[in-house]
Amino acid sequence: MRMTIEAIYASGVLKPLVPLPHLKEHERVRITVETSSVVDELCGKLVIDPAVAHEIIESADYSMLES
Repeated sequence: MRMTIEAIYASGVLKPLVPLPHLKEHERVRITVETSSVVDELCGKLVIDPAVAHEIIESADYSMLES
């Protein structure tokens, strides 16, 4: 079974934010850890003027492509 859950790391232990009743006590699991990125942290919090955003998108100075 594969699932994605959110957890908090505290005192050396990963603690799920919601109960996991489908797991048996002491059941072995495999965990992949992915921390949130700056983009995730700012999502919905950063406000930018549309004209400035357009200027950034169109500017060669900010291009992700090599010139």
